[in-house]
Parts: sequence; structure tokens; C-alpha cells
Amino acid sequence: MADAPTATASATPAAPAFDPKGKSFLDRLAAFQADVLKTYSITVRKDSGRTSAWQQKHHIGHMFLYNSYTWTTPANCDKGERTISWGHLSDAEVIWEGGVLWSDLLRNKTGGIPVRDGKGWKKDNEPDKDKTIENVKAVLAAGKVGNGGTAMVSSGLKPCGEPCKCGVGRSKHLEDAAADLNTVDLTSLTAKLAAAKADDIDTYLGKFGLNRPLKDNKESPEPWHVEATD
Repeated sequence: MADAPTATASATPAAPAFDPKGKSFLDRLAAFQADVLKTYSITVRKDSGRTSAWQQKHHIGHMFLYNSYTWTTPANCDKGERTISWGHLSDAEVIWEGGVLWSDLLRNKTGGIPVRDGKGWKKDNEPDKDKTIENVKAVLAAGKVGNGGTAMVSSGLKPCGEPCKCGVGRSKHLEDAAADLNTVDLTSLTAKLAAAKADDIDTYLGKFGLNRPLKDNKESPEPWHVEATD
């Protein structure tokens, strides 16, 4: 009597590789995050989302203090400068746009909020440049803007409005076309990739149709910022 055939265990077929073609940025990012969690047990967190007012407030702060954009300047700059002029920023008659309030950034000589008096400022309660600079730096740092608060921040408006009115475009973050990934998580992932002798992080992102276009930006590098490759 012939022996009964021995059952052969069939290998579980490997899941097909993710195809980013035709997928939205958010779908690509979600697939990347899921793969990192499954393969390396790391949760790569991203920013929780931004409003246009948040974006515009921090953009104004950046354009007043730094303006790392090489190709554009605010509508009102002092001669030979590339940042929003103090005279314009502190002008009581300038109407700020995009849901941003002058009281968010301007400070008087005691560090408090300046006091309006008709179309101007109340005596001894007008905006003070040094205290405003101090406050704006704190606002950018509290907003976790990169490079210690000095990194570029795109406009929240299209086009950018008062008191800046530069040519910087509306942030891709507001269009669900970009995200900032947690730097601690990216550092952990980089270490895991190196230990596993796997792809570097940019090659890994590329498999999901993602890239880091600002990673090597000379004026304001942002290695945490990701967008769709196409």
C-alpha cells in the first residue's frame, strides 16, 4: 500500500509593495507610518495640523526677524533690509489680515500688550521694538518652529496679507500636501535602519512616494519636513 502523500506547508505570500502612484500625500504618509511601526516598532508622529491663522502669525514673525527666503521680501522693508520694517509692523493704522492680531506679536516697553488710542497708540503704551523682538522669538520657539525658531514658515494666506504681503506661497501643510515628522522618531528610525543595514531614510521614504525637499536647504534646512515626491 502506497504511503499517503505528505502535505506541504505553503509559504504565506508576501504582501505586495506599496504603489504610491495615484495615492494622495496622506495615503502615502499613512502607509509609511504603518510600515515603520510593523517593521521597526517605531511610531513616527507628525504635527497635529495647523490653521491658516497659526501659519500666518508665525510667518509674520519669521519675516519680521529673519526672512530666510532668498527670492522675496515683504512689501514694506527699510532701505537695504529684507525684513518687515518696524515702522510698518508697529503702525496702528495697518489692518492685519488672516485672523492674526497685532496683540499676538507686538509688545510695549514693559512687555505687555500695547494700548490703542483712537487711530494711534496711548502714550507710554506704544509698541517697543526690543520687547516685540523678544516676544516674537518666544512665539516662534513656543510654536516649535525649527532651528530654534529661525526656520522658514510659509504664509497662511494666498496671497500673503498685511503686515507682510510678500510673495511666499500658502503653506502645503494647509493643503494636506506636507507634514512635519517628529525629529526624535526620525532619529530612532535612522538608528534602526543603520543597525539593520537597511535603506537610508530617504530611500525608505522614496518607496512610499515621499521625500524631504528642504533637508539640505542652505538658508533653513528642515529634515523633518516631508512631501509627495511628485
